[in-house]
Amino acid sequence: MTQDKKRKAAVRQAQQAGGRRYAALAREMTAIPSAAFQLAQLLAECATRPAVTVDWDFHPEHAPDVFESSLIGTAIPYGSVLQLARRGRSARLTVESVEPRHSTVLACDGRRFLLLISQEAAWDLCKIPQCPHYSAHPAFTHCPDHLAQCNVNSLLSMARDWGHDRHESHKCAPESAGGSTEADALIKASVYVGSCDRVSNALLSALFGDPDLFDEMCLDTSQRLAMQHACERERLRLDDVAHAEVKRLRQQHGACGRCGERLFGWNPGTPALLCRNCAPSPRAAEPHSTNV
Repeated sequence: MTQDKKRKAAVRQAQQAGGRRYAALAREMTAIPSAAFQLAQLLAECATRPAVTVDWDFHPEHAPDVFESSLIGTAIPYGSVLQLARRGRSARLTVESVEPRHSTVLACDGRRFLLLISQEAAWDLCKIPQCPHYSAHPAFTHCPDHLAQCNVNSLLSMARDWGHDRHESHKCAPESAGGSTEADALIKASVYVGSCDRVSNALLSALFGDPDLFDEMCLDTSQRLAMQHACERERLRLDDVAHAEVKRLRQQHGACGRCGERLFGWNPGTPALLCRNCAPSPRAAEPHSTNV
């Protein structure tokens, strides 16, 4: 169900419960507070406001404790606010949208978070305003559909952060760290912006470490060979993902996005939808990218 359909369903439910007019309720439930506030203010509410009673559609034993926030304009779980605390007490928050007694979307330090009243969690959303989709991983600032709007440096940073997190979660069997669809999303975005080789290398380095140090990292020859095999297997897999994405993009768009010429071949260091004559050189393109 889309965000708009959820909002309309919530308005109808409130209308049936209270008997008020649909239009008035819709205006009230979509009103967005304009003022920004510090996370410290929300934490103060969290620490001082009493829990409120909510009519849950599931057994209340499994429901989170919630309080009424005047800053946000709805009830939210204590635990959700505490999850936001990692952003720092001085972080500035703005409210993007509110569905009273259901959810709110908050923007903070260039990130967006969905807080559901029924769950003690602050879910990472895509950075693009009003986008209802989740980022594939907390290290990602955008959802898979919008990752291609990121510049090279942002993709490299996300690749390193995600790769290190994945490496830590597979420490007991580091050779099994490959094969993730989250890595695929980064590679597909890198194909579009022309940084495929760099992002792939950053992912592999974060996932498996420096191949030149496998002798020091591994306990015996069998483990070293397993790591080398896993690294090369993942390199080939990511290369297949990249070529499949190039094929998909070119079937969809057909020609160079600037001059309209038919596209031949592909250099992993250039955007998939630009021909060789229109693609900027890697040295010129990287520092001047305007994408976020």
